[in-house]
Amino acid sequence: MTRPLVLLCECAGTLTNIDFDRLERHAGLHADVVRGSHWCSRSGQAQMLELMESGSEGDRRLVFAGCSADFATRRFQRLLARGLRLESADIREGCSWVHGDDVEAVTAKAERIVDSSVAFPDAPADTMSYAERHDTVVVIGGGVAGTQAAVVLAQMGHHVELVERRAFLGGRAARIGTVFPTNDCGQCLPTTDAQPGTRKCFHRNLALDHPGLSIHRRSTVESVAGHPGDFQVGIRTLPNIVTDACINCGTCETVCEVRSSEPGKKAIFSEFYDGRVVRTVDLETCTFCGRCAEECPVEAIDFAQSPRRTVVNAGAILTATGCEPAPRRYYDYLGYDGETVVTQVELAEMLDDWAAQAALGRMPVEELVMIQCAGSRDRRHLPHCSRLCCMIALKHAIRLKALFPAMRVVICYLEMRTAGVGYENWFLEARRAGVEFLRGTPPEVQTDAAGRPVIEVEDVTAARKRVLRPDLVVLSTGMVPAEGLGDLIQALGIERDGDGFVDILDRKNRATETSGEGIFVCGSAAGPKALIEVNTEASAVAGEIHNFLTSAGRRGTPASRVEASRCIGCDTCVTMCPFNAITLVERPESEPRPNEVKDDGKLAVIDPEVCRACGICAANCPELAIAHNLSDDALFGRLATMMHGVDKPVVGFYCKECAGAAIGLAGQRRDAYPESVRLIELPCLGRLSALHIVEAARLGAVGVFLAGCAEGRCQYRSGDASARDQLAIAEEALAESGRRLPVEQWHLCAADRMSVGRRIRLFHARAIGDELSETLVAREMELIGDAAPAGAVCTGGESCGRSR
Repeated sequence: MTRPLVLLCECAGTLTNIDFDRLERHAGLHADVVRGSHWCSRSGQAQMLELMESGSEGDRRLVFAGCSADFATRRFQRLLARGLRLESADIREGCSWVHGDDVEAVTAKAERIVDSSVAFPDAPADTMSYAERHDTVVVIGGGVAGTQAAVVLAQMGHHVELVERRAFLGGRAARIGTVFPTNDCGQCLPTTDAQPGTRKCFHRNLALDHPGLSIHRRSTVESVAGHPGDFQVGIRTLPNIVTDACINCGTCETVCEVRSSEPGKKAIFSEFYDGRVVRTVDLETCTFCGRCAEECPVEAIDFAQSPRRTVVNAGAILTATGCEPAPRRYYDYLGYDGETVVTQVELAEMLDDWAAQAALGRMPVEELVMIQCAGSRDRRHLPHCSRLCCMIALKHAIRLKALFPAMRVVICYLEMRTAGVGYENWFLEARRAGVEFLRGTPPEVQTDAAGRPVIEVEDVTAARKRVLRPDLVVLSTGMVPAEGLGDLIQALGIERDGDGFVDILDRKNRATETSGEGIFVCGSAAGPKALIEVNTEASAVAGEIHNFLTSAGRRGTPASRVEASRCIGCDTCVTMCPFNAITLVERPESEPRPNEVKDDGKLAVIDPEVCRACGICAANCPELAIAHNLSDDALFGRLATMMHGVDKPVVGFYCKECAGAAIGLAGQRRDAYPESVRLIELPCLGRLSALHIVEAARLGAVGVFLAGCAEGRCQYRSGDASARDQLAIAEEALAESGRRLPVEQWHLCAADRMSVGRRIRLFHARAIGDELSETLVAREMELIGDAAPAGAVCTGGESCGRSR
């Protein structure tokens, strides 16, 4: 077997507490060593390039013993881009810079770090996955968000299948008149290069005629199979009844005697804003009498059509189903009747007719009261703020005062939320127009003997009760997920948030991704948003999907693997996987079977294109049947190597993400802690099992701390929770063996870099029973306002000093 090559870096002579002659001799026992003063210099990188290109050197492992992996990656970007595969043994930030002048002790630790990296590498190359992805994208939802994203993707060269459950594109934005903050219509998309200007209405936009864009109207997604890059999406399409032969003469609508569920329309109707399908039939209310078909002069009505089902192969899926007004049950307590008490949506539909009345000098009502947060921000109804309601109320109030200056318009509110750019101007404009703002929310709307609404409300500002007797009450109701979103989420295998919307992967950094690899979200499907945000997200998600699809052939993350000879089909891994990467399948006859297996004999299978290699499944498998790229043998080996010959060692397991950033930056600051503290890096704290904690104790650790991402911010969603469960199991096992030692779980991020060293010193003092040092460090932390680690969990022991 070819020996690894260790590139030993002296960091330009700055690591003075390491004996490099001794370290070179020691590393040479197990690897070939090339020592350099400054490998990241121009000459050093040139020498490294020569080593890469000199025959077999490019095929064997290169271990860089010097700065941290993060720092080395930035320094060697040019070489990494040319195919350099480099493993890091951090003897600078993780050793020399955080320890004192004891050359003997620091060098001994550096030897352990190099030994650990050389002897126990991560996954071999054959566990790396390669993705080949279809170029087609299925976009679910033909509102502004979905249609704009579909258009942008088509213009990028992808084929797009746009699925809309209604007969017309545009969604709610195409029916609500003007929108804030621009005060123009909402039914426009970016133009194509062949059209002038920056935007065009739906019915005039040539982008919808793009040859790469296929539109499925009156369609829903019924099933999703496959994996990222190769989804099979089942689409069910209801008949439109009206064919493309329609000339929009209106004869059918004239003879139809059935009212539609669409306000103000008959069972066969048209919508002007979409020039592709001008007419359709409301299948829920149509009686199928056939009279419209008999009268149609061009025979464009065909009741013989039946639903059809198609399957589309797609590389990615975009969910853009939007949101809709909350149903009546959320605001019935406010006396809603659809006549004297209506919603803002219903008021919007009235305003066009009212504008005609204003032109004739008529005023439909003299006094109108709007009630904000109707059924919203209330745990008994809708707990969330829908973010749009205040601005919709202001928009309507301003328009009402413009149409009817004499109308009294009152808005009852607790807080007016106008947080967007330019939104506050709408609030100021409403005040200037004469809209009254009454701070208080009525608990109910009563009616007097004449049927007129009566509102009793506590005016918080004036500290007195007010009684209002308006002609019309308008409820600013909240928004809820679109109809059918729950079934769609289940079919997609992704997660919902606490309010029922699509749960996004990371609200700060990955706001268009979901828990499912290759499944994206934009617009109000992830929560209510203003149109300006929807447009921005639609373009952003198109770019994200393009990047995902064009990464075909790129080396992916190492995946975990199930060892069939050990798997009993218990489904623990299926339950624990945060990305739905694991399924149970029928066990092939050719696969080995363990002695004990569940009755159905199923076998867990991990999809390498979905697996993100967090290790949570491997840590929780009761049969140790899952091989992770960082294997248990490697972890046990690293533990034994790092702890060898250390008196009273303290072991710290940390995730390479947020906690790794905090620890690395603390090393950059030379934030010192004892050299007997030995750190073990994990891809995620979820990779840690109780066995690893117990093994650390067996090898002589006097304390163990687990450092993961900031609380609730695990990059693999549930790694911190998994570690907490494993910690509890380890505590029980240690208690049964009679061994008690302090174990803490910390939540860290880069912002904690200033206190990491002190936290480690405090924990070390507590673990070894040094009460004086513990007191001094605790006092130091108290003076600078740095208390115990956020989210610390302790498993007890007399030396812990922390309540359980």
